[in-house]
Amino acid sequence: MTTDVTRPPTLRRSCQACARGKRRCDQRLPRCSRCLSRRIDCEYVNVPLTVVSNLDTASSKTSQSLQSTRSSGTPSIHPPLPLEITKGYSQTIIAFLVTGMQSYPSAFAQNLKTHFIHPGLWSNRSTPPSPIRDIHALCKMHAQSTTTSATLLPLLKQKSTALLRQINHSTTFAEMLAIAQALLLAQCMLILAEDPSASPYSESISAMLFNLGQMLWKQAPIQLPGSLSPRRAWLFAESVRRTIIVGFMLRSVYSLKKRNYSVRTPFVDSLPFDMRTAMWDEDGDEWSAGSTEPLDSMISLHQYSSMLERGMVHGISDFGGLILAACKGRALQEVPYPRVNWYKAY
Repeated sequence: MTTDVTRPPTLRRSCQACARGKRRCDQRLPRCSRCLSRRIDCEYVNVPLTVVSNLDTASSKTSQSLQSTRSSGTPSIHPPLPLEITKGYSQTIIAFLVTGMQSYPSAFAQNLKTHFIHPGLWSNRSTPPSPIRDIHALCKMHAQSTTTSATLLPLLKQKSTALLRQINHSTTFAEMLAIAQALLLAQCMLILAEDPSASPYSESISAMLFNLGQMLWKQAPIQLPGSLSPRRAWLFAESVRRTIIVGFMLRSVYSLKKRNYSVRTPFVDSLPFDMRTAMWDEDGDEWSAGSTEPLDSMISLHQYSSMLERGMVHGISDFGGLILAACKGRALQEVPYPRVNWYKAY
């Protein structure tokens, strides 16, 4: 008498097309290589172990790592699936954010300073870094016209392309930071142009802004040179933090302007933020007095925006107003405490 032995259940990882054809499937997402080459639909009964972000086109490394893990039998930790939160804001908030980001090139053209670029970083040099000088000239051209002219647009596109190539070959982090700041100013003029005939939403631009922030965050130095004065060391660290934050804010504002909603990741909320925003505009004794405040002034961006929303911050700066609108979708007028006049806006 033959006894039927219950076979353990299995999870088929191959896509349905490869399974029907009895072909090996490399299990890539959203389509495996075989289905991609044949230009046919690729469907999985069980989601493959290989997880690829829609912002990362280098899926081959993940697939190769997975194949080597299977052959060796050694367990490994795969990159987590990046979470994204979709948010929609009122047209009033969107208009406020767009106007705020559009003002950066004009402010920079006037005094070489914005909420994320500070001339104190290169005060010991005769001239600013070359990326800053070049973008300053373009910002001055942009400020002289009411709209982004047909002459300026090609120059901005050409400069953005050159900066993207240049940042991948930067030799120091200070050079990378200057290039990133110049690139953000160029994108403020390009993607937030008032021209109604501007191109539709581009996923590649969104991915570029996302990757720019990630690059700065991953390669930021852990320690600063001892030769820097306390003020310049603080300005350098704060410039890095603010440049990353503005890059993600610009990505969100770009989506809001083009699609009326933004995509936000928890990584942005975890970014560190210094609540002592007034120190950005202070010099000498005023800066020294602010720098002696307790070190617990460093919190996460999520904590800071939540404090703004609950009315726990007095004298909200212009930068704080943009953060409140970008993170919470609220205007300054809606928070319990009004602005104070001592903050020096530009």
